Amino acid sequence: MNATGRYAHRRGINSESACQCAVLAAAGYEVDEEIVFGLDGGFGFAFFPANGNAPDIVVGKQAIMPLRASRLMGVEVVTHTPKTGAGLTGLLESAPAVTARVDLGLLPYWGLQGRSSFGGYFVNVVRPLGADAFEVSDPAFAEPVSVSADELQAARSSRDSPPLNPDWKVYVFGAPRRTPQLDRVGPVAVRTLCREVLKPGSRNLGLPGMKTLATTAASWPQSKQGEVEDVDLTGNVVRTDALARQLLHLGRQIESFGTGGGLFRPMIGRYLARVADSTGEARYADAAEQFLISGRLWSNLGSALLTAGSGTARDDLTTLVDAVTDTARSAMDVEKRALSALTPL
Repeated sequence: MNATGRYAHRRGINSESACQCAVLAAAGYEVDEEIVFGLDGGFGFAFFPANGNAPDIVVGKQAIMPLRASRLMGVEVVTHTPKTGAGLTGLLESAPAVTARVDLGLLPYWGLQGRSSFGGYFVNVVRPLGADAFEVSDPAFAEPVSVSADELQAARSSRDSPPLNPDWKVYVFGAPRRTPQLDRVGPVAVRTLCREVLKPGSRNLGLPGMKTLATTAASWPQSKQGEVEDVDLTGNVVRTDALARQLLHLGRQIESFGTGGGLFRPMIGRYLARVADSTGEARYADAAEQFLISGRLWSNLGSALLTAGSGTARDDLTTLVDAVTDTARSAMDVEKRALSALTPL
């Protein structure tokens, strides 16, 4: 148990659940990240087409900060929208850290220079550093980082990632009042997962979203045309083909932007394995194996997209588009089998 009120930076996998775990640890409560991730019920798939040749958005979740795990632990969470550094500092006077939603592309230490946006990212703001900067705990990095107040404001107010804009939201977490029993609440969270991924009610979410990605990606060679600015994997601004930017952006979304690799699939697999251990029911373990298979499919695709680089010939880019459509369809089949086997008759 950590001393209550002392925030300690720690690395994690999913920015959202890792930030929650670090804040909970400051309140003296240790919980594994895959448990928070699984109980939160945000896992799934979301696809958001962008206008023109801007990169379409793929997310391995269907809800941003649903706070279901917090409710199960009896944690009071208050949402604020401070629009000044002083307002953020005021919240930190009574909290070990404040969890802030940000546009990852505008955090300077990521090196993306605003050329790639993702507004569903989270960091813990720990303390002000004088009047013009804040210490930020980003679970993707080994150590806390210093971010200027202006840079943090820009990341919190970004409008570059619709419909995932941060909208200034920050969260202050209270102390947990109870420990959820995984053998009881774990299966409930799994049933919610099955329902929301299999039949989400939107063609942009869940399995229908994977099908929409496969269909839409086939049109990228026609819709993603012309030369655009992007940032390569070494942080240099480059001129590149719009299709190359789309594919690199997708690779980053699968492997780099706080998913732990494989678009969260290995992580949900570990959660299902924990539910299997707690309940003694083999069907959860079988589903866990299926999600590990799906995770390998997504990771293989993500690695190929990240390796391609900005100088890849157009014909080779078109071949990678084929890999996107094939992977989306193959993963959809694997995940449908896994979730259907968990759905009550």
